[in-house]
Amino acid sequence: MSVLHRDMPNHVLHHRLTWLWLLLLALLTLLLSAVAGAQGAPSARPSGVTDSAIAWGKALFHGSANCSACHGVGARGTEQGPDLADAIWLHGPGTYESIVTQVLHGVPARESVGGEPMPIRGWTPMNDADVRAVAAYVWSISHPPKPLKAATSRSR
Repeated sequence: MSVLHRDMPNHVLHHRLTWLWLLLLALLTLLLSAVAGAQGAPSARPSGVTDSAIAWGKALFHGSANCSACHGVGARGTEQGPDLADAIWLHGPGTYESIVTQVLHGVPARESVGGEPMPIRGWTPMNDADVRAVAAYVWSISHPPKPLKAATSRSR
């Protein structure tokens, strides 16, 4: 049995068409909100990504660990190392733990985009706490917080 039939009275046909359009609109709205929610949800900081870890990791990244030699100022990338400040991850999913693992184990030249290896624990060997701090910094610049909406005040 068809939902729409050519011998159906106009008012019944109109009623059914209206309900079909409403159903389609509701499904489309649900789909769009699910996609927007998945893409636009702010990233909650993983445990280990604290303000102090980010600050220490930034100092190491641009200092003694010498990560910026390959990944550039602000981790925006060079010919030797990819951009780490965007949301595109070439080696792994970009989670905090995957970044820790990548810094711990490095990237062999054969797997590297630029053909240069990423050394294990950086150019200057770092202890586990330093590795986690560098990973916290890299995670923070690749997962920026969403700006808060301005609160509107009705009273002046």
